[in-house]
Amino acid sequence: MILQNDVNKNVTELINDIVHVIRSGHIQPNEPALSAMWPLLAKNGFHRMLIDSRYGGKGLELREYISAIRQLAYGDGAIALAVHVHNFAVYILNELGNEQFRQRLNAWLDQGSMVSLARSEHGRDYRYDFATRIVRVEKALLLSGQKDFCTLAGLADYYVVFAQTTDSAPSMDSLQVCVADAKHRAVEVMKTNGLEAMAASSTYSVRFTEYELSPVDLIGEPGSMSHLINPDLLTLGFCAINLGMAEYAADQFIEHERKLNHKTASNHEVVRWLGRMDVYCRSAELLLNEAILSRPHNDEQSGVCLRRAKAASDQLIQEITEGAVQYSGIEGLMSKNNFLALRNNAYATRVLPPNIQRCLMALGMERAKK
Repeated sequence: MILQNDVNKNVTELINDIVHVIRSGHIQPNEPALSAMWPLLAKNGFHRMLIDSRYGGKGLELREYISAIRQLAYGDGAIALAVHVHNFAVYILNELGNEQFRQRLNAWLDQGSMVSLARSEHGRDYRYDFATRIVRVEKALLLSGQKDFCTLAGLADYYVVFAQTTDSAPSMDSLQVCVADAKHRAVEVMKTNGLEAMAASSTYSVRFTEYELSPVDLIGEPGSMSHLINPDLLTLGFCAINLGMAEYAADQFIEHERKLNHKTASNHEVVRWLGRMDVYCRSAELLLNEAILSRPHNDEQSGVCLRRAKAASDQLIQEITEGAVQYSGIEGLMSKNNFLALRNNAYATRVLPPNIQRCLMALGMERAKK
């Protein structure tokens, strides 16, 4: 496996232990499960994976981090998604915040706090076209708007919020990142636009109603997100989660067939399907590596690489989970190898930005130019 060997041994062993706990059957795939597991994850440093080791973090490089998320997704895609979103939110705060804020952030992490990302708005461009606004009313800065598909909603202690500072011609230059206390009365979690399949990730909508921001809650200046070294880290992690879940689905299908004493080799249709899945998996893996190698350059070609990787991993997880359900038959649907749950989780990752439809449209337009 290309990425897997990049994880240092200590992190690999720790993740293997966590995966074993998840797959032992003692942890149910729901929101309380993540809350129960979080102290273990935090104790082992999985809540500050991208923070420099000088500040108590694991200091993982991009390739190492993506490998770790992929390995964790083999245990449970929803928990991997929650850990990934938290780490990306922390990464933004650590990179864009000043030294005073970093000390504040480290204090939160020392306490094992969860940080969520409040970025997406249903039906809008996921980068900067947001209805959520920061407006000045007399001497107060007020944050108002609704964010959708917020992983860790209701569980997080803080939200990293993406908001616009202008009503006309919004752009990356007018985008402001801020942090909000999740327990504040002006913050409301709504069970809408959620990823019901990935229950453990606690992904729902969050509404901010005239949340008053202090100057220290503003992270960087408007437009600072453009200076982030790895702005597409979130999507790269989604690709890795798809790969990890796909590998688990394939292994579980083969194990299921063995337990039923099915002679898979004699079923040519299933064998061909397994062959296709091998090709899809390898293709997605290679495209993910290509996308990683194109970083940290933020040019047009790196965007093409990212969309190819996301589309390939989305296609992979769809094909492998749908095939596992189809070829396992009634025995598989009734067995402990819950392929239906894996398929539903696959639906969730495919809507995460940029979704496969947007990726294919952008790639098709790029191809049409040539």
